[in-house]
Amino acid sequence: MSSTIKISKRKREILNAAAVLFRYKGYAATSMRDLAEKVGLEVSSLYSHIKSKEEILTTLCFHCANLYSDGLKQICDMDTDAMQKIDAIMDLHINIAIDHPSSITVFNDEWKHLSADDLSRFLKMRKSYEKGVKSILQDGITAEILKDYPLDILMNTILSAMRWIHYSNSGYSAIERSTVQSTVKNIVRSGISSSLT
Repeated sequence: MSSTIKISKRKREILNAAAVLFRYKGYAATSMRDLAEKVGLEVSSLYSHIKSKEEILTTLCFHCANLYSDGLKQICDMDTDAMQKIDAIMDLHINIAIDHPSSITVFNDEWKHLSADDLSRFLKMRKSYEKGVKSILQDGITAEILKDYPLDILMNTILSAMRWIHYSNSGYSAIERSTVQSTVKNIVRSGISSSLT
């Protein structure tokens, strides 16, 4: 799941299958027996690859959190104006949603089931991400590229514009991906750009 951690092919298959089960059944309603049946293993064999259901949830949630954090770091380092960085943030969210729909569903809907320590770490990462996005938005307002809306409302409106994408069950062709990206970005830009009134 993560590009920085070595994961066996079998474990990757188990994590992907778990993400799909969590997506459609929910974390609480999914058992390790359900997962074992999904991947064609005995439950006892499954535990040789995965310690617990909690480990799966933690892996999925932090995999997605790292995708967002690493992506935002690259965006913050770009030598471009705030609107181009916002475009890049939207591309980041759209691409993750299309490429990892089940994992993103788990990330968005099941994170509250994380253990206390992991939940605290997860929320700190989310707060740090939001702080980075707000910093870019504030730069845009200061440069008069963006309309001077309250940062919380501005950020949540932009990010919410992509929250539906991962719910598609049909997948996206290259043309459909491009259409989603251009349409969403045009709609958001029209609402936040100070030059489009």
